Amino acid sequence: MSLRGEIQTMPLPDLFQWLEMMRKTGTLALGQGGVEQKFHLCDGAIATATSTAYHATDSEENVRLILADTLRWTEGRFEFTEAPLPAEIVAINLQLGTQQLVLDTFREFDEAEEAARAMGATAGRYSEPAPTFTLADGLRLAIIDRLLRGEFKVPLLPTVVSKVLEITRRDDFSLRDLSDVILADQVIAAQVLKQANSAAFGGERYIDSLPLAVQRLGSQAVTNLVLALSLQSAMSGRDLFLADKKRLWQHSVACALLARIIAATARLDRETAFLCGLMQDFGKIVLLSLIQDIMSKGRDYQMAPAEVVAEIIQTYHHKVGGVVGEKWCLPAPVLEAIIYHHSLTAAGEHRAYAAVASLSDTAITFCAQAPESPEAAGVSPAHEMARTPAAQLLNLPVTQMTSILECGPECLKFAREFLVK
Repeated sequence: MSLRGEIQTMPLPDLFQWLEMMRKTGTLALGQGGVEQKFHLCDGAIATATSTAYHATDSEENVRLILADTLRWTEGRFEFTEAPLPAEIVAINLQLGTQQLVLDTFREFDEAEEAARAMGATAGRYSEPAPTFTLADGLRLAIIDRLLRGEFKVPLLPTVVSKVLEITRRDDFSLRDLSDVILADQVIAAQVLKQANSAAFGGERYIDSLPLAVQRLGSQAVTNLVLALSLQSAMSGRDLFLADKKRLWQHSVACALLARIIAATARLDRETAFLCGLMQDFGKIVLLSLIQDIMSKGRDYQMAPAEVVAEIIQTYHHKVGGVVGEKWCLPAPVLEAIIYHHSLTAAGEHRAYAAVASLSDTAITFCAQAPESPEAAGVSPAHEMARTPAAQLLNLPVTQMTSILECGPECLKFAREFLVK
């Protein structure tokens, strides 16, 4: 068995804990830049470790040194290959408890931070994992296990979306073909017509036919609207987290609308940005379904605190969203936005679209929580947001951030009206 992924979507302490709990034997390889660290495990315990940054590694002291280096990484890649260890590794086998080593390392980080603080210095903050195995740890481990094994359900694209994508990927498609497919779903057809006449999509002269609506919006905008409307099917039926999913989707639609505005300011493709904003947090909705499935099979997990569920969602939604994006063959900029909107420095050539998604999320979150008159409260949100990594990457000054924030409440209002009740 081989598992691979990125550190920013699978925190290393959780990965080490899973390997120990599952009593795995094999090699965990981690890379960042030109450095590669390898941890050789036997029945979940660390036999030894090697690193391109060090020489001798056949002692507990050196293993601890490599582990301390690795646990500071926030970006990079990992791959675990399950296989019997080579004879030379078996001969060393230090049999070091993996989770205890991680705990000890974080404790040392905290002690170093305390010492630095006592000297008037500032150090990065590390949180020590809980020393005992709790119900929350059990839920987290169950989630990690399903994610690493790929044992979670990726929603199928709704039929109407699949047909729309099939048409628009042809070189010779016509807008009439697109209209005919949408007409098969009267609810979506009515919404597309409504949006074509809305101020958000530049409607000036009222139109009353779907072909004209499709022509006004354009094929990409229509595809995005159909996707946004169709995916509401994931937020229906009997569901423990139904209210959370609906709230998340409303937030996502508002982000999509604001991302479109940000893209115009940043001179990026507006419809691609719309899709980035819309899909950046879809992994959260899929994760909520996975958590409900686990809770239904282990009822004790239903007692897990809400803040634990929220923390799991925040930690792993990038990974799940990335899997969904790959399965659905979403465009490369959208896939990067899903995976990297909280870690822009790790993004690739489409980093600007990840920044648009990140900024739309920050701005919509602020607008949803802000007082009615921010100035009266003595705050300057535009100045604050102009200093965010996303705004700086997009070269957006305070004046432009002010205009973007002014659009936020309208995007939230539009999102509420946009979603089919």
